[in-house]
Amino acid sequence: MEILFFVVVLVSAVMTLTRIPGLSHSLNQSIFLSGLCAAVAFGLMLPAVYEFVDNLFLRTNFTDLFAKLALLLAINILVCEIARALRNTRVLRLTAGISGKTILVLTFVLALLLFAFTDTPEPSPGLGAYIDDPMVLAYNTVIVAYIGYLGALLVGPLVRDARTPPQKLRQAASALLAAGFSLAIFRAVLMVAGLAIDGLYEFGQIISGITALLVISGLVSAWMALRKYETSRIRQSALRIR
Repeated sequence: MEILFFVVVLVSAVMTLTRIPGLSHSLNQSIFLSGLCAAVAFGLMLPAVYEFVDNLFLRTNFTDLFAKLALLLAINILVCEIARALRNTRVLRLTAGISGKTILVLTFVLALLLFAFTDTPEPSPGLGAYIDDPMVLAYNTVIVAYIGYLGALLVGPLVRDARTPPQKLRQAASALLAAGFSLAIFRAVLMVAGLAIDGLYEFGQIISGITALLVISGLVSAWMALRKYETSRIRQSALRIR
């Protein structure tokens, strides 16, 4: 799992660096920020990095809270830009609108409150060593459920876009993104199933890493489609480079 997370960090960092030349444009700024937050979130989950950063705080495992905040921001920003590229006003309203921002803030506030009541004396990325603690499980479930919620909003529109001919690369991009966000929903289900099945949390963490790689692969495919096709719809993609 550590190797998988390292790969996610590396790919996210590379994708983020490609946005630097176009930072004068707002869409590139969004993708840069999303990639940066993703790299920080998964980077903090690497044991050596986690323990080093966690030693800077008085409260043990405070690092995990920062990692989860970075992850929430990364996914929320990305979903907003994908919704804009798909011209889906409903998803955009539920992510970037007042209701969407409210849900994001309430999710993090709830996670913060649950974290405050956890008892985790030793550093543990994702609080995996304490997942049997009901408060820790609830804390993790809130974050995963929000990500699953965002995935549920996007899967349908992405599947429809993936079935729209004739641009194969754009179809591939939408299919990869749909697969990634479908796994996010599956990951949320696993959190509940993990109540009764030992070892399922670790498997869920692997699913999270695969989800991130699928989504990044979808973004790369969309960028390739942008380079190949000249249609206005693709040029409205959040991945465009100027």
